[in-house]
Amino acid sequence: MGKIAKTADRAKSESSELACPKCGKPMRIVKRARNREMGIAGGMYLSCSGCEFAEKL
Repeated sequence: MGKIAKTADRAKSESSELACPKCGKPMRIVKRARNREMGIAGGMYLSCSGCEFAEKL
């Protein structure tokens, strides 16, 4: 019988989430490709899921 993965039962840390300055929804860290429409280069960004806000880290 196989082992149970230990990563599945980790609690999600709420303290690391930042609120978006535009809409107030939580932001997350994402890796983005270059986007000419938004006028941003590729790299690591803080990105909002509710609006188009992105801030480079």
